[in-house]
Amino acid sequence: MFEYIILLIALVGTGLAGWQDFKTTGVEDKYAVFMGLGGIFIHLINSYITGVWSGFYYSLIVGFTFLVFGYIMYYSHQWGEADVLILGALGFLIPTSLSIFAKSLAFPYYPALFLATVFIIGGVYSIFYSVGVAFRTKDFFKKLTECLVSHSWIFLNVSVLIFIISIFSLSYVINNLNVYVDLIARQFLIIYMFFVAGFVLIAFSKTIDQFAFRKQVNTSDLIEGDVLAENIIFTDDKYSKKFKGKLFIGLEAEDIKSIRQIKDKVWVKQGIPFVPAFFFSVIFMWLFGNVFTFMF
Repeated sequence: MFEYIILLIALVGTGLAGWQDFKTTGVEDKYAVFMGLGGIFIHLINSYITGVWSGFYYSLIVGFTFLVFGYIMYYSHQWGEADVLILGALGFLIPTSLSIFAKSLAFPYYPALFLATVFIIGGVYSIFYSVGVAFRTKDFFKKLTECLVSHSWIFLNVSVLIFIISIFSLSYVINNLNVYVDLIARQFLIIYMFFVAGFVLIAFSKTIDQFAFRKQVNTSDLIEGDVLAENIIFTDDKYSKKFKGKLFIGLEAEDIKSIRQIKDKVWVKQGIPFVPAFFFSVIFMWLFGNVFTFMF
C-alpha cells in the first residue's frame, strides 16, 4: 500500500512540475516540498510500524546526497535550482527501488542507476525538445546551413586527414597483416560517419543556442539567475563593467540594477526545461527498469 502511494506522489509531483516547467520554464517549490516531505513522512511511518528503520535512514541519506550532487550541477551552471530540488525530493521519496518496479535493485545500486537513467533519458528528451524548437523557429535551418558552410573548411580538412590515414592504414594491412581489408575499411567508414554526425550536431547546437534558445524581455522583468544572450557594457562615473552573454552565468541583483539604468529590453538565454525528464525517468524505472537493461 505504501509503495503505491509513493509511486503516485512521485508521478503526480514530477508530472505537475514537469508540465509547469515545460509551459513556463519555471517551477514552484511546492512540488519538491510535497514530494520530499511526503517521502520522509511515509518512510518514518512505515519504519515505525514495521520496526525496521533502514528505509527511513536510506530516505535521508539518498535525499541529501541527491541535493549535494544537484547543487554541484547548479553551481557549475548545468542545472536550474528546480532540477536540484526535484532530484532531492525524489531521493527522499524513492531511495530504493519499489517492489512494483520492473527490476528490484538494492541500496545503493538503485540511486546510482536512477541518476544514470535521468541523464540518459534527459539526453534523449533534450534532443527531441531541441528539434521541436528548431522547427518552430523561423529561418532556423537557413541559419544552420550558413553555420555549416562557414565551417566547411574544417569539415574538408578533417575529411582529407581521415582519408589519408585510412589509405596508409589499408596499405599497411595489405602488406603486413593477415586481416580482412573490407573489415578495416568498414571501421574507417564508421569513424567517418561519426565525424559527420558530430560535425552536424555541433553546428546544430551552436545555431539553436544563438537563434532559438533566447528571447527578448523587459529589463523590469529580469530576475536573478537570468543569463544574457548579448554583451552589455555599463559605464558610470565610478566604474565600467561588461556583462558577457557568452557565459552561462546568471545575473545577480546588482547586475540587474545596473542594466536597468541603460537598457529597456535585453536578450536572455532560454534553457531546456529539464524537469519533465524526471517524470519520464520515474515511469521508465517503473515499467522497464534502468536504461542499462536495454544496453547489455
